[in-house]
Parts: sequence; C-alpha cells; structure tokens
Amino acid sequence: MQFTENLRLAFASLAANKMRSLLTMLGIIIGISSVILITTIGTSIQKTLSNTFNQIGASNFFDVYLYQDYDYEDMMSDDFSDEMPEEDMFTREMLDRLTETYGDHFTPMLQQDFGNATLRSVTNEEFSVMVTGELSPVQDTLHLRGRTITQRDNQEKIHAIYVSDLFVRQYFQDETVDPIGQTVDMTLSNGSTIDFIIVGVCETPELMDKLYAPGTSDMEKTSNVTVPLDTMLDILHQTQEPMMYLTIRWNTEYDPDMLQDELQEFFEAEYAEKPGYQVIVQNEQIYLGMINSVINVITIAISIIAAISLIVGGVGVMNIMLVSITERTKEIGIRKALGAQNSAIRMQFVVEAILICLIGGIIGIILGIAGGMILGFTAKSLVTTIYPDYAQMIAITVQPSVPAILVAVGFSILTGVFFGYYPANKAAKMDPIDALRYD
Repeated sequence: MQFTENLRLAFASLAANKMRSLLTMLGIIIGISSVILITTIGTSIQKTLSNTFNQIGASNFFDVYLYQDYDYEDMMSDDFSDEMPEEDMFTREMLDRLTETYGDHFTPMLQQDFGNATLRSVTNEEFSVMVTGELSPVQDTLHLRGRTITQRDNQEKIHAIYVSDLFVRQYFQDETVDPIGQTVDMTLSNGSTIDFIIVGVCETPELMDKLYAPGTSDMEKTSNVTVPLDTMLDILHQTQEPMMYLTIRWNTEYDPDMLQDELQEFFEAEYAEKPGYQVIVQNEQIYLGMINSVINVITIAISIIAAISLIVGGVGVMNIMLVSITERTKEIGIRKALGAQNSAIRMQFVVEAILICLIGGIIGIILGIAGGMILGFTAKSLVTTIYPDYAQMIAITVQPSVPAILVAVGFSILTGVFFGYYPANKAAKMDPIDALRYD
C-alpha cells in the first residue's frame, strides 16, 4: 500500500513539472536509445550475415586446403620451387573414394572452365558462350525455372545444359519462349558440335550487363552456361584437373564437428605416405564466427562509450531531485510531523527517481528500436537501388537485441536507485522543525 501511494505521489510530482521532468529524462533517453540502436545494428548485421549464409547454402560448406611443408635448408637452395607436383594434389579418384566412404555425409563441389563455345540462333546468328562444368552445384539464388545440374546428370553423363535468360534471348530471339526441354547445338573449343538439352534457366545478374558498353546488343554479349562436369570431360576425353583446394558440402542432418573430424581423418589417411603435406579442413561457419566476434567487440566498445551519457543523465536526475526536495521542504516537514518514518520519506523520493529513469529508459528503448528499423529499411532500399543484382542474395534482417533491452530496463532502474538515493536520504534526515520553518 505504501509503495502504491509513493508511486501516485511520484506521478503527481512529474505531472506538476512536465517540462522539467522531460528535460531531466533527456540524458537517460539519449543514453538508452544510443545503446539500443548500436546493439540493434550489431545484432541485425549478425543476423543478416547468418541468414545470407544460410540462403546461399554457405553455412554447410567445408573448405579443404592442401599445404606443402618445406625445410629451411630446402627453401635456401638455388633449385627450390614451391610448385606442387600435380600427382600430389587432390585428385578425382580421391574424391570418388571419399564419396564411397561417406556418400551420405559429403558432396564434393567441383567446377572447371572449358572455355568459349559458339552457337547459332534460330535466325542463324552466331553468338558465344562461356562453358563451365559442375559436379553438384548449390541451388542458384537467381534460378528462374526448370532445375540445375544434378549428380545424376554427371553419373549418367547426360547432355544437360543450364542457361541464363540472356542465352534464351540470344538463341530463341524471343524471351517469352519456354526453353525447358529444347535441344541446342553447341560447337565446343575442339571443333565438335554436340547436342544439349536445356534443363533450367537462371537470371543474368544486372552487374554483368553493366560490364558491357552502353548500346551493346544481346548477340555481342557472352553468356554463361553450365553443363555436367563428367559429361564434358567425357566429350573432350579429358580427366579432372588436380586441385590444391576443395569445397565440400556436408549433410546438415549430421553434427558438423563430427563430420569435420571424419574429413580430417580421411585426408590424413590419403596423405599418410606423403609426410611433407598437411591438409586443413575448415567449416565455412568459422568465417561467420570470426566476423560475429569482431562485431561483438565493436558493439560492446561503442555501447560502453554511449552508456557514458547515462552517467550524465544520472547526475541530472540527482540534481533535479535535490531541487525538488528543496522545493518540497515544508511537505517533508509536515509528513514527518504527522509521524512519517525516515524510511517512508526515503522510499518516496527513491521511487520518484526510479520512475523518472524508468520512463526515460522506456522512451529510449522505443526510439532505439525505431531508429534501428529506419536504418534497416534504409539499408534495404540502398541495396535494392545500388546493388539490385545482389538484393536477392542479401537477406537484410533487423533484429533488436532482447538482452540489451532487458539490461537497459534494469540499468534504468539502477540509475534511479543510485542517483536518487543521496537526495532521498537527505530528505529522510531532515529535522521536521527546521523543515517546517523553511520559507
């Protein structure tokens, strides 16, 4: 009951001095809103990066690097070379063994460029394409229709081709044509002409169009097409090029730490008889973790700087409470003369100080969240306007930090208690006779 009465008196005091109360809260509002805004930005950047990684599938990749150890004496010799022999690099046979051993766990992501090829459109106009062979690509974020190249296409060496909307305009001279299932004749770099069946279409990034001079016609541009890697290797009678670096996608049903250990053990066994080599397996999530760590440090550092304004706001609360106590000296004297305990007087002014800080904190939280939302909307607009070709890949997410909001509320209350206690204690210790004589 006493707390309810103190709360009523606190609201009455704030209502009687609205402008003064608002100015007193200003330091608290600025401090809290700044901290909430900064933490919202930090959390939103982390969430945006995480969502973008997940959206493009980068969160379930392993990077595998092959390093060669050199002795100092070897490096100092005149005939030293850091070129790695091809027979010591990662080979396709090695990856086939990986698939046989851990077929349900891993999928190697291989890609190889096969140079330019030429085609003739339905109107007999010649144009050029860049051919890339892929083993098992990730779903294209700019995918429009049909499907991408699959492992089955590689296993059965199917003559499938994944093209762009630019290719559709070039070949069919009509972008409204449904190209799925259509057969095209492509003349490869070795002079042979091979039939391919279109299985899917993706959107050409606007950035690619910007690379061409204004006015360049579609037929003068070089579009990109993707075919099954094994199909192209079979057609050209080639073998997979040795590699020093691999990207391997892992099945998200399994624990990534366990899978990383399995990969490490597999490649260490492969190179057991070649002690001069070291294989390092890294989960691409490690890069996201490193970025998040940096963002956390920066966010905390800036938040601490912004929180200094709370001290200024707290001093303002203490100052206004001292002024309020001076103005209400007779009221305090009357209450004490009527039997009010020192603890009751002290609690009255502590509650008033807490209320000032709490209201200021709530307003600051609302302004901080609103500011974060505005910045998020602005960021989305800028990305869409300046980088439209990346807009679909960047999943901008605005997420206020719930822990920061709870801490802000708690800190507001503590600020009220800390900076309100001294004035309240001063009021509680007043002599009732002196207080009644005060004019």
